[in-house]
Amino acid sequence: MRASGWIAGMALTAVAVAANVSFSAAPAQVGSGGWKMIAPANVLNSGTLKDPRLAEASGAALSRANPDLIWTIGDSGNPPDLFAIDATGSLRAVFSVAGATNVDWEAVAVGPCGQQTCVYIADTGDNSEHRSDVVIYRVPEPIVAGDFRTATQTLAGVERIKLVYPDRPHDVEAMAVTGSGEILLVTKGRSAGVLVFSIPPAAWSTGQTITPLRRDSLPITAVGGMGREVTGMALSPDGHRIVVRTYRDLYPFALRPDGTLVPLGAPTACDILGLEPQGEGITFLNARRLLLTSERGLFKVGTVITLECDPLNQ
Repeated sequence: MRASGWIAGMALTAVAVAANVSFSAAPAQVGSGGWKMIAPANVLNSGTLKDPRLAEASGAALSRANPDLIWTIGDSGNPPDLFAIDATGSLRAVFSVAGATNVDWEAVAVGPCGQQTCVYIADTGDNSEHRSDVVIYRVPEPIVAGDFRTATQTLAGVERIKLVYPDRPHDVEAMAVTGSGEILLVTKGRSAGVLVFSIPPAAWSTGQTITPLRRDSLPITAVGGMGREVTGMALSPDGHRIVVRTYRDLYPFALRPDGTLVPLGAPTACDILGLEPQGEGITFLNARRLLLTSERGLFKVGTVITLECDPLNQ
């Protein structure tokens, strides 16, 4: 997703973060939609995405096959590549996804696929909300061995499913895959609110175009000019919590067995305004700690930040 005008106003704070300046917690406030806004805890500037191939890193997913590595992707206009980075933002491996096309890749997740683990890639970005169908790819999670930063490897065994939403096209930049292999998608909120759709694991065996099931709508007031459009989501390791992110907020939810999401806390969200140039990626590092990645936006490099956002501890 390309930078929008509101990001320029965050310049001084984002520069401070990039320089490893710490921030004190701000007092709780009432935010959009009645959410209690709190400051995140234990914020750490982990690193920067200096490699130019990571300039538009549009997602983050903790690897299961490679301890301490995170998968990320580039969005529209970039090659169909899957990147492995570490928590400092250093590029550790590049994989070309064979047979895939990057129309507008916006989210990446790791989840089960049969008896193995796969990396899921959502080609679901749609700024104008006019795409008649979108695609999700999955590929067996590769092992990163040695230092392959300058040599691109090819990933074979790629699967794809085509999606047509039941109502109208949506711009989607947030995806998670549950322990059962169900895919959850959350719309950006450009129109019709912030909606949750799901795709069952059996979709991969049909060989047909899939119509996602609408599961829920979320109490997030998406306002593009304020940076409150949804850009990512992360599922906790135990599968019970989901954090939905915008450019400026983190919204924690409990995930019910029926696929609906219940806000945690008052409801309570974390205010991350100004911590990143243009934040889009999010993943759990462990039960409590989150890692956020940002496109470079108006800056020279994107950022990698780790923090905690737990309203139950407030």
